[in-house]
Amino acid sequence: MLNRIIKIFSIIFIIIVILFVSIHVYFSPTPNFMRNNSINGVKISIQVSNDDRKPIVRTFKKSEYENMPENKIMRVKDKIDGRIEGDITSIHLNKDSKIYFTFEKDGKIYYPETPKIRINAHASSYKDKNKKRIIEGELDRLDDGTYFYETKRYSTQYEKYFMEYLIVEIYYTIDDVDYVSIFGTFQNNANDGTDFFDNEYLEEPIPPETK
Repeated sequence: MLNRIIKIFSIIFIIIVILFVSIHVYFSPTPNFMRNNSINGVKISIQVSNDDRKPIVRTFKKSEYENMPENKIMRVKDKIDGRIEGDITSIHLNKDSKIYFTFEKDGKIYYPETPKIRINAHASSYKDKNKKRIIEGELDRLDDGTYFYETKRYSTQYEKYFMEYLIVEIYYTIDDVDYVSIFGTFQNNANDGTDFFDNEYLEEPIPPETK
């Protein structure tokens, strides 16, 4: 009888531990080792503006990504959105509006020809009739060969301070294989210490930046 009671309490204890660990993991920031995957040894390292955090990146063969069912794509987008508030990066437009990219395969730096970028920009205000805008272009390069892309404000600005959410897809080719890497980031025009609760509406909304 005593052994049976001990066994029951042991099972309950194990269940409690599993639940505690699961809750802790769910409500913790995504650890660095889970933030960037590789496929066939290919990965893309990304520096977002002057943010110290690493974005959550998922890389796929382009053919596999384009044939992925919608529900799986939504799970990918949910993953790159982070687990908790503050888990993903932000482009600080007043300081550095660029995103920097390094392409690798098996630890070696590659320079693919003309990587393409596709941004899904989500409106920063509920007043914006265009809830999502698509921006497409190509990456530029710095003098040292580093790839980069300079973002702009893609939403109509209704308030002094704004924040947009971007889903960014990078398309590139390494060793004759096409890949796509996807990650999410915020961007804002607020300086350090800005309290968004002190925001104020503009007299005239400012259209999205186009140049």
